Amino acid sequence: MSIESLMDRAELMDRTDRKFVFHRKLFSDILNDCANEYRILEMQGQRMFAYETEYFDTPERLFYFQHHRGLGNRYKVRRRLYGGTGEEFIEVKHKTHKGNTQKLRVAGRTLSTAELLLHEHIGPSVTNQLQPSLLVQYTRITLLHKQKNEKVTLDFGITWGSPSNEAGSGLSIPFDNLIIAEVKSTNLHFNTFQGIAKKLGIREGSLSKYCLGTLAVYPGIKQNQFKQTYKHILSIEHA
Repeated sequence: MSIESLMDRAELMDRTDRKFVFHRKLFSDILNDCANEYRILEMQGQRMFAYETEYFDTPERLFYFQHHRGLGNRYKVRRRLYGGTGEEFIEVKHKTHKGNTQKLRVAGRTLSTAELLLHEHIGPSVTNQLQPSLLVQYTRITLLHKQKNEKVTLDFGITWGSPSNEAGSGLSIPFDNLIIAEVKSTNLHFNTFQGIAKKLGIREGSLSKYCLGTLAVYPGIKQNQFKQTYKHILSIEHA
């Protein structure tokens, strides 16, 4: 399979998602059990790629609280540097009322490069308030199903930090033991990874990286709806 066809399958810009979190001690078991059903995305002999994502939000953290309230129609805005290709994009992620995720993006590293996209989808009034709110870095392995239009991302070595625009920037909070797996497909009713995870005792459920990182970096923020899930994630990290 060519790099071009692999990357076409890996994009899945309109999809539904399911997340799983587990301890790194299960990483080898997961990869071994996935070997028969999935290929590992490889580019230029590399299978592990560094990612950097900077999230943007309003001073009142509109996007965080949209998620906290469980709104079915919500957005995230981020700058993402893809370590595998060196490409950098401003991305808008839209969680629709139907539960699927649409990702739209424009090449660039500043919000001004995506002004038209942002105005169209979140409006000028919100766009004009956006500022860096969280930085996250991690390493990713991507698995592509051999038959289905399904991919699994496995993120590890995760570090959350405060954005560069804030006083006291440079705060760094590593989660060394946590693995976040996300299944992304056009039809999650028949995904393969869920069965593999269940066999290893891994249950479905997680927080978005933005919400999880916000809780880690800003522990005083309102978190009522996330409390149980965050407690579970911390129990994995500190096991």
